[in-house]
Order: sequence, then structure tokens, then C-alpha cells
Amino acid sequence: MKRVLHYLKGTVNDGLYYTPSFLDIHTYCDFDWADNPDDRRSTSGYGVFLGRYLVSWSSKKQHVVSRSSTEAEYRSMALATAELYWIRMLFKELGIGISSTPTMWCDNISAIALAANPVFHARTKHVEIDYHFIREKVCNRDVKVHHISTLDQVADIFTKGQSAQRFQVLKHKLMVCSRPINLKGAVRSSATLGEKQQNGMQQPDMQQQYLQYLGGYAV
Repeated sequence: MKRVLHYLKGTVNDGLYYTPSFLDIHTYCDFDWADNPDDRRSTSGYGVFLGRYLVSWSSKKQHVVSRSSTEAEYRSMALATAELYWIRMLFKELGIGISSTPTMWCDNISAIALAANPVFHARTKHVEIDYHFIREKVCNRDVKVHHISTLDQVADIFTKGQSAQRFQVLKHKLMVCSRPINLKGAVRSSATLGEKQQNGMQQPDMQQQYLQYLGGYAV
């Protein structure tokens, strides 16, 4: 608990920094098989990127016990696929075109083979619902599934504990950086400018000033 509080205190000013980027969607999907010693349920994690920047993420314990690492990965892929599809349909409703088919990166070769293989094996019948869901999206070319090395798997940070060095590397890949502005200080500055406006001075557009200073958006 002390380590968690120490980390939170040291990262108060950390946030996601956004600048204009390409409109291509891809996600990193990972799992930690049977990592909970109490009920042996696995942890699913994914991060969805729009261009270079993280826009959606999840770290969640699975609802049922997975009987194999392939099953655990497949359930994680199903969650990530649902999120990808939702984001894609949102862009479609907004009239925003996506430059390419959304891509999913995972490091389990067996799960990727199962997603691409139309033959449903008897030993995987217990994941039939997730199987058919992902197969439908792959066949309709709503999503592409590719393999990625475990060392390059960004979603590792959502599923398991990391060494300090590894954690910093993954954090950097998520584009998490120290917030370039102090929001609390900006509120005080805005109040000061409001007082000057009452004295006859014109108040500038604070939001426009910040965007010009940042060259993008900070969250």
C-alpha cells in the first residue's frame, strides 16, 4: 500500500499528451494466465491507440477460469475486439474515415492461429462464443490480428507486475509524460485576468493560448 501511495504521489503531474496524428486504429492485447492465487482467474489487458496516442485501455480480471493460456488470450482478444469495433462504429457515425483496417497485436501464436483457422477444434469448444465473435470480425475484415514479440507487447503493463526499468519503457510507449501545464495554476491565472477585465482590460482566450503553447492537447 505504501508503494502504491508513493507512486501516486510521484506521478500526480503525469498525463497523456495529444497532437495531430494519422487516423489509424490499433490495439495491443495481452493476458496473465491464472495469476490470481485465490481463484486462478486470469487478467486481461489491452490498450487502443489512435495513431501514436492511447485513447482507450483496460485491465480487468476475467469472469471465469481459463483452462489454458490460449483460452485466456482469446478472451482478452474478444474484449479488445469489442472495443475496437465500438470505436470504429463511432468514427463511422461521426463521418470520419479510417485510413486502414484496425489491427490487433498479441503475443500468443496459438490464439492467432485459432482466429484465422475456420476449423473449430473440439478441445476449444469451451471458448466457442468468443471464437465465433472474433472469427466474424476477422472474416468481415473489421479487424486484423498480427503477432508481436512479448518484449514489444505494450499491454504487458496492464496485466502483470514489471521491473522498474521495464515499467518505465512501457510507460514511455504509452505516451505518458509529465503534464506540461499546471491546471491549478491556470485557474488562478484565469481569475487574475478576470479581475483585470473588470478594470477595463480585455481578457485573452486562455484555451487558445494553451493550445498555441502546447501544440496539442494534454489530458
